Amino acid sequence: MSAQEQPTITSAYRSVGVTFEALVCNSTVFRDTLRLAAGAATKDVAILLLGETGTGKNLIAQAIHNASRRREKPFVSVNCSAIPDTLLESELFGSEKGAFTSADKLRKGKFELAHSGTLFLDEIGDMSPVAQAKVLRAFEYKQFERVGGEETLHADVRIIAATNRPLDQLLAGGTFREDLFYRLNEFTIEVPPLRARREEIEPLVQHFIRECNERFGTRIRGIDPAAMTRLKGHPWPGNVRELRAVIKRATVATPGDTIRAEDLRLSVAPTSSDEIVPPGADSSLAGVEARHIEKVLKQTGWNKKESSNLLGISRPTLDRKISEYNLRKPT
Repeated sequence: MSAQEQPTITSAYRSVGVTFEALVCNSTVFRDTLRLAAGAATKDVAILLLGETGTGKNLIAQAIHNASRRREKPFVSVNCSAIPDTLLESELFGSEKGAFTSADKLRKGKFELAHSGTLFLDEIGDMSPVAQAKVLRAFEYKQFERVGGEETLHADVRIIAATNRPLDQLLAGGTFREDLFYRLNEFTIEVPPLRARREEIEPLVQHFIRECNERFGTRIRGIDPAAMTRLKGHPWPGNVRELRAVIKRATVATPGDTIRAEDLRLSVAPTSSDEIVPPGADSSLAGVEARHIEKVLKQTGWNKKESSNLLGISRPTLDRKISEYNLRKPT
C-alpha cells in the first residue's frame, strides 16, 4: 500500500481496530512479514512475535486478532515487563475480595476477560519462571484460579506472545521454560527492525505528523529535506516507537509549519552506514544499541523518563538495558 493510500490511524483506532491494510508497508521485508501474519491469523494457533522493541509487534497482534474468527470477541493486552512479578499473577488471573490488603472487591484477570478472544502477552521474556508455569497451565488446560480463590475457572483464549529478548539464550540459561516455549511456538514471526525497512520512514513520518496535528491541534504541513535525510540515516534502535516519539517532540517544538533538522533532537546523526559504528568499536547490534542508549542518557543528563521517551521504550525496558549493557552514570 502506498503512502497516499494509507488511511489515517488515530490513537483510538490503533487501540481497537488495527487491520493489516491500515499498517504502513512499503518494503518487501515487512510485506513478507505481514503476509505470514495474515496467513496465520485465520488458523487458531498460538503465535510468537520476535523482534526488537518498538517494531510494531503489538499492532501486528491486533491485526491478527481482527483478521481471525475471534475478532468479535475481546482483544486483551498485558505488558509483562511493566507489571511487578508480585502483581502479575493477580493481573493475569484475577483476585478474590480480601485476597490481599488492597483487594477490596473481586477483580477479574486478563485470562477471564479475554475468554473466547485473544490474549496478547507482550514482553513475555521478562516473565518469571513461576508465572510462566501458571500461564502454561491456563493456556494448555484452559483453567485457572483467582488469587485467594478455590474455584477453578475456565477460559478459552488464543495467545499471541511477543518478546524482544533472545529466547534461545533464556532457554539455555534456564530462565524461560521449554514447555511454555514449545506451546507458544506453534507459529513464529520475526518482525524486522526499522533500519531494515527504511522505505517506510517517510510515509511513517507523514502519518505521525497527521496524528500529532489531530491530537495537539498543530498545523504542521511537512518536513524539510535535510530533516528527512537525518531521519533516514539514523540507526533507530528504538525503531518505529522511537520515530514516533521524535516526530511528536519535533511537532511540538518547531516554531513554524515545517519540521526542521534542528527540531528533531536526534542524539546521533550519521550520514552514511560507515559513520554508525566508530572504527574499532563493537559493530554488533547490541554494541550499536548500547552506544546509542548511552548517548541519549548523556544528552538528557541521565533523566530516565526523558531518555525512555526519546528512545521510544518503556522505563522498565530502559532499566533492564542499562543493567544488561553495564552502563554507568558519570560521577
